[in-house]
Amino acid sequence: MNKLIITIMLILIAAIALTVAIGTYFLRFALLRRDFDPAIMPDAEMEGSLPDTERKSIIKANREKLDLLTGRFLEMNEAEEESITSADGLRLEAEFYDADSHLYVILIHGYKGNRSQMRDLAAAYSSWGFNALLPDNRAHGESEGKWIGMGWLDKDDIRLWIDWIIARDAEARIVLHGISMGGATVMMTSGLDLPDNVVAAVEDCGYTSVYDIFRDELKALFHLPPFPILNMFSAISRIVTGYTPKEASSLEMLASSTIPMLFIHGDDDSFIGTYMVDICYDAKTKGEKEKLLIPDAGHGEAYTRDPETYFSTVRAFVEKYI
Repeated sequence: MNKLIITIMLILIAAIALTVAIGTYFLRFALLRRDFDPAIMPDAEMEGSLPDTERKSIIKANREKLDLLTGRFLEMNEAEEESITSADGLRLEAEFYDADSHLYVILIHGYKGNRSQMRDLAAAYSSWGFNALLPDNRAHGESEGKWIGMGWLDKDDIRLWIDWIIARDAEARIVLHGISMGGATVMMTSGLDLPDNVVAAVEDCGYTSVYDIFRDELKALFHLPPFPILNMFSAISRIVTGYTPKEASSLEMLASSTIPMLFIHGDDDSFIGTYMVDICYDAKTKGEKEKLLIPDAGHGEAYTRDPETYFSTVRAFVEKYI
């Protein structure tokens, strides 16, 4: 009997040690901010998906035009540096472009990116008369934080930025717009109890849940099944970050979302599969919604692949609600 107990104890100790080792490895790989460990992972979103020369050429030409427009916008508009403190005590930074109106957009960047990547959209919204707030998500850019929130922690930070805008302007009409992880953040935020000042949202290539995107990437990058790796990951993530991949669900939050939302995705997205936009769209059963698929666009490429369609659709959508 003693031998059996000892054997069981050793097996449990080994299982715990294995869970800690594997869970910690994948936690650091996926959620540790880049400047804590630059070798963790390349920016998948910045790599894009450009398998053919023709698409590369089109996006490059569009990128050059957008750079000119954004450059002019930055020359004519000086960013104001703003900051707030998150509920867990982190200093969160943002830049703000004042258009002297009651229209506001919060532009939310993607995974391991920063606010500078949203300046193209700030230039567009500014030309439509919007003030633009570009936060650095926690654990990104100039904001504090060690662990990436994947939209789940960020939704509460964005709620604080909404309060910041309303404190500045009680008549504010606010639009949320995010790309990739920022798109997931928009969907997750939309399910919160938001003030009436938030009138519309645009999510671009966001994911259904953190579990789903990690499952897909675990298969793509490591050729591993979700069980038991994601179970080990989840156990450590709950302790270290305070959330698990399954609870960080855009779908759960969309079920409570009532604000009008435009869903955008590239139809050739191999990073956050295009199939996810249909699932997210169907999960939103309350409030107005529209969907835009950009042909021949990979991940995060929608507005550089077809800027005319992208920006005209976004503008027409948000102007219905402001």
